[in-house]
Amino acid sequence: MFNRLTLEVFSPYTYTMRAREVNRKIERAGGVHTRTVGSHKRYEVTVKGVTASTSVPQHPGDIPTGTLYKIQKDLAPALGRKWLL
Repeated sequence: MFNRLTLEVFSPYTYTMRAREVNRKIERAGGVHTRTVGSHKRYEVTVKGVTASTSVPQHPGDIPTGTLYKIQKDLAPALGRKWLL
């Protein structure tokens, strides 16, 4: 949704996180670091027989909001829809 008065975009994904924070959240949720390819860490999560995997970029600075959305969407089958928030 877009607010014309303040020219802001309202979305649950407007926050930013660093790669370290995302790694920590995935590992606390039961994720296992399976491998590293270049500057990306690959994680697998298995909960109640459902396995999901994603890759987290390890670049300096914040992870873009679209990439955060993709990481959350990749692991949603195992962890639920809003696990990253």
